[in-house]
Amino acid sequence: MKRILLLLILLSFTFLHSQQNRLQGKWILDKIYYQNGNPLEINYPLYSTFIEYDFKGNNLEINNSKFKFSINGSIITTNTRKLNYKIENEYLIINESGSDKVYYFLKSTDFLKRYPEFEPQEITYADKTVFEANSIVKPEFNYSESFEEFIRKNIPSYSPTSATNNFFKAKFIVTKENKITDIQIVDGISKRFDAEFKTALFNSEKFLRNTSDKDLLVTQTFNFFKMFASLSNKEEVQICNFIQKGDKLYEKNKFNNAIINYEKLLSINIAAVTKERFGFNLNRAFINLGVSYLAVGNIPKACEAFMKVGDKTNFQVRNYLLNFCK
Repeated sequence: MKRILLLLILLSFTFLHSQQNRLQGKWILDKIYYQNGNPLEINYPLYSTFIEYDFKGNNLEINNSKFKFSINGSIITTNTRKLNYKIENEYLIINESGSDKVYYFLKSTDFLKRYPEFEPQEITYADKTVFEANSIVKPEFNYSESFEEFIRKNIPSYSPTSATNNFFKAKFIVTKENKITDIQIVDGISKRFDAEFKTALFNSEKFLRNTSDKDLLVTQTFNFFKMFASLSNKEEVQICNFIQKGDKLYEKNKFNNAIINYEKLLSINIAAVTKERFGFNLNRAFINLGVSYLAVGNIPKACEAFMKVGDKTNFQVRNYLLNFCK
């Protein structure tokens, strides 16, 4: 009897260990459906979004938020949630306890095979041939905090700067040998802030791992944007007003009227620096404009609006482009 019990324990341990091994690595969200098989509504916030699950040992990172996890049968348990899961036809299929939605993830390698448009693009930077990092192919940051959190905490002047209206942008290479080179401050804030960023970046080097076989060009931004605070000109005031009015109508599903306000953004020749500062809000407005066009049956205009945000490699609009703009 003891031998049978021991055998069962060993078999159970082996099964759990095998399941945990199958989960290891990065999984990229491919699609979401309701449990009854219906697609999400076009104005549902998660209709087109980026979610990455990264299993490392007994740790799970969901979009850089870190959790300890355990497996019991077909359930992944963290300190905040229970995830029912199975692996089927290359997909990791997740249904969170209490949710009516089912999430389908692909291993990052399988995602790249299925969607080769996410292969890094070759460009020339600092007289070198490099490849642009993207949401799928990027350096890993092996630390208790995310890369961005680490950089923020290692810039002493970050907190006082965050109370201002500023935009920061830098580019740098992470080589195949995990070295940071060719730092370029594209949009700086001050000599002090820029110098502190470079120091923080070099301090992060020992935690960065470039697992690709390419030298990757990485872009880092900090957008200290305060809506309606320190708007510098009439154009910026107009942009904020059009977005705010459009949002109120969109939230009430008054799509025709929302279109009227969002469309006014198209009549403004928005300067490049303004696009950078207003990036998040402008992208959201154009996505809402696209959804509003879909709601009233104007698919060509919807596709034009979504393309203002990005192409099929931009997860904010990817599913809209795949489903409506082929």
